[in-house]
Amino acid sequence: MDEEEEPAIPVEFNNLPKDIIFDIFSRIPLKTLYQLRCVCHKWLFYLHQNPEFRVFYHQKHKFSPILLFSQQITETPSTRLSACSIDGTKISQISTNFDQSLVSILTCNGILCLISKTNAFLYDPITKRLSNLPTSTRQQRGFGSSSSSTISWAFGFSPFRNVFKILHFYTTEKEFDNFHYCQTQELMCEILTKPGSDLGLDTRGDENWENLGKCPFDVLGRKNYAFVDGKFYWFVGEKKFNPDCVKIMSFDIEIEGFGMNYFPKSCSNRSVECLDLVEIRDCLCLTDRLPWESSMDVWMMGKENEGFANLWEKKYRIDLMGIDHHDVRILGHLIRINGGDCEKKDDGEILMKIGGQSFGFYELGNGVYRNLGSEVNLQEWGLQLMLSRKFLL
Repeated sequence: MDEEEEPAIPVEFNNLPKDIIFDIFSRIPLKTLYQLRCVCHKWLFYLHQNPEFRVFYHQKHKFSPILLFSQQITETPSTRLSACSIDGTKISQISTNFDQSLVSILTCNGILCLISKTNAFLYDPITKRLSNLPTSTRQQRGFGSSSSSTISWAFGFSPFRNVFKILHFYTTEKEFDNFHYCQTQELMCEILTKPGSDLGLDTRGDENWENLGKCPFDVLGRKNYAFVDGKFYWFVGEKKFNPDCVKIMSFDIEIEGFGMNYFPKSCSNRSVECLDLVEIRDCLCLTDRLPWESSMDVWMMGKENEGFANLWEKKYRIDLMGIDHHDVRILGHLIRINGGDCEKKDDGEILMKIGGQSFGFYELGNGVYRNLGSEVNLQEWGLQLMLSRKFLL
């Protein structure tokens, strides 16, 4: 008589090898992973605090960037947003109605920072989660206040600490004692830190804006900024039409400190209105183009770990023949388009916005431009940003 087989001892999920747990979790949609973090402390560690799983998940899933369009509804007033994939396929209208007109739309790591005249909040298009932000100094004083005026916002993400950081620049006016005459304006800066794990969750509301004091420079040129490798970059200077006074200001979100960089000497005779800062191939780049020129020069700054920080190299000359518009901007860079990997490191495509409605991709390798404006059927919608999620929150 055969001996009775011992019943198999069930293995609990949490006791499985780490590699198997990673493989199982990696098959779950990102939206569901947000919900699974609340199951237990161990799952929270794997899905939120473990950097190994983030790398594993993103190596297995390549998130395709999407294009974000907006439409202002003046009758309400309100704002509608719509997201489309790169190939022009409509994904969804991610919000039917934000009940306020948005004055600024920023993005980092696939999350939106939406700012109105009175409120600011973060929005995740994938999970549909909304997080209200504390009222800034400018908003506390009320729109229309003569004592304060918003100049600019910036929005960045630290993958190491899994936190978002929002910068707010605003001006304040000094007054003479009891005469109340405006003496001068000072550019002030404040910062807010928002944990990525708090997106869409009810928190204690103890997050507050931290005053960084007076900004060491004046923000000039366009209000656009570049966010590269944990640093913000802006054009700054004393006088708008004196190129010798214009520099590039940086802000490191890890140490929360300002710095300064010089731009190429050959651009020193340009008006700051002809220049723009963008990120291409994870490097800070400067675009240079006069409105009547048929080409755009792209300068790239070497990274510090390459041994030649602040050294600029003219990397590309983009042929704009056939593009008859004075306002041409680069919104982002893509290595993978429609599933195709670029083998050469100089390859890839940049998203270019031409005026208010037209946009398309320019292939850096062969200099070919393809217009996408006619492929995306969104009349009366304005292209705002290209959203790309690089890290799992």
